[in-house]
Amino acid sequence: MYRHLLKLAFFAFAFPLFAQEKNGFAPQVSLGETTLVSSGKDLPFWMSSNQNGSISLHNPTYQLFQAGIRRGLERDSTKKWGYTYGANLVYGLAGGSDFQPNQYWLGIRFHSLILKAGAKADPVIYGGLSSTNGNMDQSGNARPVPGIGLSTKGYLPFLFAKKWFSYSFRYEEGFMALDKQAVSNAHLHHKNLYLRSRLSPDLVLTVGIEHYVWWGGNSPVLGPQPGWKDYFRYVLGRPGGKNATLSDQENQAGNGLGIYNVELKKNWPTFVVSLYWNHPFEVPSDTGLSNFTDGLFGIYIGNKDKRSFLTNFVYEFLHTNGRMRGNQNTNSGSSDYFNHGEYTSGFTYFQRMMGSPLFVPVIGPDGISKGFESSMMWMHHLGLGGNLGSGFSWRSLFTLSRNYGRPYNINLNPPYEFSFLYESTYVSPKLPFALKAGVAGDYGSRFEHRFGGYLGISFHI
Repeated sequence: MYRHLLKLAFFAFAFPLFAQEKNGFAPQVSLGETTLVSSGKDLPFWMSSNQNGSISLHNPTYQLFQAGIRRGLERDSTKKWGYTYGANLVYGLAGGSDFQPNQYWLGIRFHSLILKAGAKADPVIYGGLSSTNGNMDQSGNARPVPGIGLSTKGYLPFLFAKKWFSYSFRYEEGFMALDKQAVSNAHLHHKNLYLRSRLSPDLVLTVGIEHYVWWGGNSPVLGPQPGWKDYFRYVLGRPGGKNATLSDQENQAGNGLGIYNVELKKNWPTFVVSLYWNHPFEVPSDTGLSNFTDGLFGIYIGNKDKRSFLTNFVYEFLHTNGRMRGNQNTNSGSSDYFNHGEYTSGFTYFQRMMGSPLFVPVIGPDGISKGFESSMMWMHHLGLGGNLGSGFSWRSLFTLSRNYGRPYNINLNPPYEFSFLYESTYVSPKLPFALKAGVAGDYGSRFEHRFGGYLGISFHI
């Protein structure tokens, strides 16, 4: 334990000495410790979910230490070149111990393009109240996957229509070799494209598509999978070549899935409202919206007066039941979202679902994910947050869900589950530290009944 804590301390205090900025845009260093306790055998759902995979052990008590450093891109975007870097080291103590470099990245900007290498979490949106951070395929529930990628810096104006039309994109290749998965040394391809239209001065429509593909690697059952020679089959969602499995030849190469993402945002003088919709696709028929009722439907309301008691509101409804009615699945072609017959660890990284945390993987005794027992579910989720004055803020999460199993293995007695969290944070107006405390619990027939609490302190230099 002490060896790992010394590593954290050295990183936090020594690294800034080697990273002084000549332009005055200094990096920010952070240190934090959180103590978590539970009445059950494990921590409550919302105490361990959407934490970028930092809580990796299972125990009723948990000590979490973190040390980080980050430098954002220059605020002056008129400069031709810029750079960003950062890292976050995590040490967990809970019966056993776990030390992980949770995030680490270096990015170079040339005009409005950014080339980035490493593992970095996406920024938190919707006041940190969304169950999925607005993306049911990439929620911040698991550790960021290391890789290399090219992206735009925000939205860029599009040619002659630059006053009312803009776009952004991201193209990444991730490497899963650090994780123990059913198919070892696999790759994770990810790309997205978003188009944004300003319909009026206060109304903005954003439409995008996200695409992920597990590819390559070595299967213990099927042997080595086609690699770089079949790369464009994976990227374009085409059927596998002659060296692929029969399933890939008949469907598509690798384990491909994605979402259509739509957001309509309206600004008023005192608040802003966003309506958003994630629609998943996995098998080719999904791209034609045959599974139209499936997806994440959400609304976010943000109060522009940040001194108010209620500043952020989120309501979300998640549905992945296909055309199921009652306990009968009338659509034999329903997608078994996030599971795959060959990449059997499913849409996971280091034993955690990469998308919505409501999909919980089954972990075998060897520590390898076996995929998801339930890919068919519905969920109602409410998030509230606001200001208590004098440096205090608060947020609450309430989630009710029901799980129906998989398309060909329906649960005839689908369990209900209710999970909640309440958290209060104090940020000192004069000193560089913050205190955070919260309680959470789970009640239903999916998880054990449990209640827990946590207390944390962090410093920012």
